[in-house]
Amino acid sequence: MLRIGTSQVTLGFAFALFAVAIVAGCRNQRHVRFDSCAPVCSDAWQSISYPQTCFDDQLDASDVYSGPPPTISNFEQTTFLDLTLEDTVRMALEDSKVLQRVGGVVVNAPQGAATVYDLAIVETDPRGGVEAALSEFDAQVATSLFYNHSERKFNNIFFGGGAPTLTTDSAAFRAEVSKQTAAGTRFAARNLTDYSRNDSPFNRFPSVWDTVNQFEVRQPLLRGSGVTVNRIAGPQAIPGIYNGVLIARIRSDISLADFEASVRDLVRDVERSYWELYFAYRDLNAKMAARDAARETWENRRLRLDAEVGRPDEEAQARQQYYSFEAQVQNALVGTAGLPGVLSAERNLRRLLGLPVSDGAVIRPVSSPAAAPIVFDWDVMQAQMMEQSVEIRRQKWNIKQRELELLAAKQLNLWRLDLVGQYGFRGFGDNLFGSRSRPEGSAVADLWTGKLDDWQIGVDLQGPIGNRQGHLAIRNAELRLIRDKAIMREQQKQLLHDLGAAYAEVDRAHVNISTSYNAYIAATEELMPKRRRVEEGRDQVFFLLDAQQRVAAAESAFHRSVVDYNLALMNFTYISGSLLSRYNVQLQEGFWDEELASLGARNALRLRTLGPNPFNRDVHPLSYGPVDQDVDVKNRQLETGEPR
Repeated sequence: MLRIGTSQVTLGFAFALFAVAIVAGCRNQRHVRFDSCAPVCSDAWQSISYPQTCFDDQLDASDVYSGPPPTISNFEQTTFLDLTLEDTVRMALEDSKVLQRVGGVVVNAPQGAATVYDLAIVETDPRGGVEAALSEFDAQVATSLFYNHSERKFNNIFFGGGAPTLTTDSAAFRAEVSKQTAAGTRFAARNLTDYSRNDSPFNRFPSVWDTVNQFEVRQPLLRGSGVTVNRIAGPQAIPGIYNGVLIARIRSDISLADFEASVRDLVRDVERSYWELYFAYRDLNAKMAARDAARETWENRRLRLDAEVGRPDEEAQARQQYYSFEAQVQNALVGTAGLPGVLSAERNLRRLLGLPVSDGAVIRPVSSPAAAPIVFDWDVMQAQMMEQSVEIRRQKWNIKQRELELLAAKQLNLWRLDLVGQYGFRGFGDNLFGSRSRPEGSAVADLWTGKLDDWQIGVDLQGPIGNRQGHLAIRNAELRLIRDKAIMREQQKQLLHDLGAAYAEVDRAHVNISTSYNAYIAATEELMPKRRRVEEGRDQVFFLLDAQQRVAAAESAFHRSVVDYNLALMNFTYISGSLLSRYNVQLQEGFWDEELASLGARNALRLRTLGPNPFNRDVHPLSYGPVDQDVDVKNRQLETGEPR
């Protein structure tokens, strides 16, 4: 017969209600129907909110807002700001906290904009920066204190320590300082103090204190052993995740390469905008000269018509040509969708320089473009591009990272075999500090007598059978290394193709200068005879107007060819990697603090005098990469004077 008590039924019913509540709570009870919602509620849910930030109060309107920009109507009242090409590059690099790019990238894709803060952000990243990787080797402090009170009843007084009921008060204190070294050795010093008080009749003392000081050394013999793996993957690393100091340093070098590429692109855009503005002025002058000539021809035809010796169709044709040139002048001044114009090109350059939309002056280029032939040594430029190209250098850092990751993956594929040694001395007493005059009256006093010793020594072996994850990590690292090497090879091929195209473009642009100039001279020499024949009435005005049109087009084409030649020179130096050195722009680390410099010198001397580490099971590196990462190699180079 099965009997169920009332308390059991109540308990079962409570558990059933709890289970129903859990199941019901896991369901999503929120169903939103906008069509059935009240209008006020719908407006509140669908309205757009505008955040208020502290930056709104700190924003200085004078840094953003400006006066109205120059237009056709007020262009005659503007003044000019004469700048050389070197001045524009200097202003762009000095005043740009955000490295601007033509096209409004900072608005359309702000997350992709480069700033002067990017390097510092990478360095201070708490997840992958150099200091964050070094923090894994910082000394760690851990302490805890817990107090526990327990009241229990026992059916067997043997389990109750001779009493049917037992009331226990206990406390546990733990304090530990541990340190992980670059070689994988872990040192720890800790204190464990326990307090216990209960009413068992078999106790010697009503309360007792037990304290012990322990010192522990754990040295990996296989996995995690050696300076290389700990600097690549970090302590306590797992296969596939590498966040050591060397990897963090390479990430910083990659971010530095990205920053250098952004600076280089900014200089390229500034020079390109400068020469485009130069051409806009020359194109405007050519069209203004053609407009003035057309106006002179129109006035001549109008005077002849008023004197009843001219034809009305010729006067109308000359008038139409004048207004056509006037429209071209207006477009050359402001700009259209296909033609930048002076004001449009000036705004592009002003944006790159970090200047406001308008400050009462219009930038005017005063540097003369290069027109002399410049011949580059193809073999030298190829070698220079391979050495100075920031894209190739960045990819080399990626390859170096993959090489280090492969070394770490091979070392982490081993089982963990640790040599463990521990020593401690213990103290016992009915008080923690208490009376030292009687035996076992003070646990601390008994601790320092050294009568109770604890020690152990042994090995700890662990690892997965088959180690599938470790083998996958090695294969994955090998494939990543192969992939990055293949990408670098294709990068070199592509850059050589681009360099070849830029080399041919330099020659074409220079030859085109002579061709355009000859065409311009021929057009001007055609103009004067036709003007005399028209004035003498031996030719129609149409031929004069057509000659004026072709002179303006030839002059504009000549200036365009000169600008194209300078842009071709700039593009060649850009691809070859020498654009920044052309303007003497250098990226370098700031000055060190004197105390940090002296500390670095002392540490360098200490590393040179270190003897061999018996626990250093470093794997020989695959290659030393762009910068030697191995300390022994650096020391050998310093001692023997070998080139790096």
